[in-house]
Amino acid sequence: MRRSLNTSGFTLIELMIVAAIVGILIAVAIMGYNAFREKAKKVQALSDLKNIQFAIEDLAFDTDRWPGPNPVGETADKEVWNLNSRKAGLVATNGKFPNWNGPYMKSVPKDPWGSNYFFDPDYHIKGNIVAVIGSFGPNRKGRNRYDDDDIVLVLPAT
Repeated sequence: MRRSLNTSGFTLIELMIVAAIVGILIAVAIMGYNAFREKAKKVQALSDLKNIQFAIEDLAFDTDRWPGPNPVGETADKEVWNLNSRKAGLVATNGKFPNWNGPYMKSVPKDPWGSNYFFDPDYHIKGNIVAVIGSFGPNRKGRNRYDDDDIVLVLPAT
């Protein structure tokens, strides 16, 4: 009786090649997903900053003060590293904001990387000193250390 040597299926090398290709595709997909997540966090930070800006504008309208309290338009050296503090005047007051009519926000959220948003009246951008609200970004380094991953929104001077 003759037996047929007809074998069907894949060789070990073919299976290893397919597994390698699938692994490469998964790695590319994960890198794309991580890039998408980082971009989404930056968009969320900008959205939060816009909401904080509206609250600061209301505070400034009522009190003629920015967080700190700093006179509106003045680039002094009174940073506020936690906008939930009374010194910021957005959620509660420390008594140094004339005509305070807040709270202007129920609470200020943390940025998408878990740090507090900040107010800096003397932030340096391309040789100019401006007042900003911002996030220290993914590396979470800040407090007068300016780097490329900071996400800031410049406040109008008046």
